[in-house]
Amino acid sequence: MNIDSYNARRKTASRTIKAFFPGLSYVDGSTVLHRAHPLVKLALLLSFSLTVFALSPFLPSVILFVLLMTGYGLAGLGLTFFSRKLRFIFIFGFIIFIVQILSVREGFLFWTVSLGKIHLDVWSEGFWGGLSMMMRFVNVIGSSYLFVATTDPNRLAYALMQVGLPYRLGFMLITALRFIPLFHMELAQVRNAQMAKGIELEGVSPRKMIKYVRYLLVPLVISALSKVDLLAISMESRAFGLYPTRSYMETQVLSPKDRFLLPAIPVLFAAFYFFFQR
Repeated sequence: MNIDSYNARRKTASRTIKAFFPGLSYVDGSTVLHRAHPLVKLALLLSFSLTVFALSPFLPSVILFVLLMTGYGLAGLGLTFFSRKLRFIFIFGFIIFIVQILSVREGFLFWTVSLGKIHLDVWSEGFWGGLSMMMRFVNVIGSSYLFVATTDPNRLAYALMQVGLPYRLGFMLITALRFIPLFHMELAQVRNAQMAKGIELEGVSPRKMIKYVRYLLVPLVISALSKVDLLAISMESRAFGLYPTRSYMETQVLSPKDRFLLPAIPVLFAAFYFFFQR
C-alpha cells in the first residue's frame, strides 16, 4: 500500500469516527449567547427541552427548530457548524422516521412503494408521527449542544454553586464537561495507534461497529478509569470536601435583566405550549 492510499483511508476512517463521536465542547466566543448568564441559558435549555417533549404535533416542532437555528446564528456558529458537528443526529433521526413508518399503520394510506416482492404502505399517522419524533430528537440534541458550545463550564459550575448547589456536585459537573474534549482527543490517539498496527477501521456496518467497540471503546474505557483513579488520589491529597463551603475566583452576579429573564423564559414557553394545545 502506497502512502497516498494509506492517507486516503486514514482520512476516511477519521471522518467515520467523527460522524459518530463529534467533539462536544465549549467554543470560545463573544456573542450575545456566550455573554449571557449561565443560569439564564440553563433555564432556556430546560424550557425548550420540556416544550419539545410536551408538544407532539409536527408544526410546533418545526417552529422550535427554526428558533434553534436562530440561536445558532446568534451564537455565530451557523447551519454549517450545526450540520458538521451533529450530522449523526440526522442519521439516527432518519432511522427513527423509517421505524415509525414501518410500525404505525393508522390514519389513511398515503402511498404504496413496491420493491420487487416487498410492498411498503405509508400511512398518514406513521408519516407525520415519524417526522414529529425525528424533529423532537433533533431539537433536543441540537439545543443541548448549543448550550454546551456557548457555556463555559467554569462559569456554569460557579453560577450553580453560588446559588446553592453543593460544591462537590459542582466539581463533578465541571469535571464531566472537561473530560468530553479530553476523551475525544484520546479516541483519536487510540484510533491512530490501532491503525498503525494494521487494524482496519473503515466503513459503517454491524461488523465494523463491533470492531470499533473492541479496538476503540475498550482501550478508551480503560484509559478513563485510570484517569479517574489519578483524579481521586489528587483530590484526597488536597483534602477535597473537608470544609462545608469554599471560596471562588470569579463571581457570577445576576443582573436585573437576568433576574427578569429567569422567570420570563419559562412563562413564554408555557404560553407557546398552551397556544398549540388549544
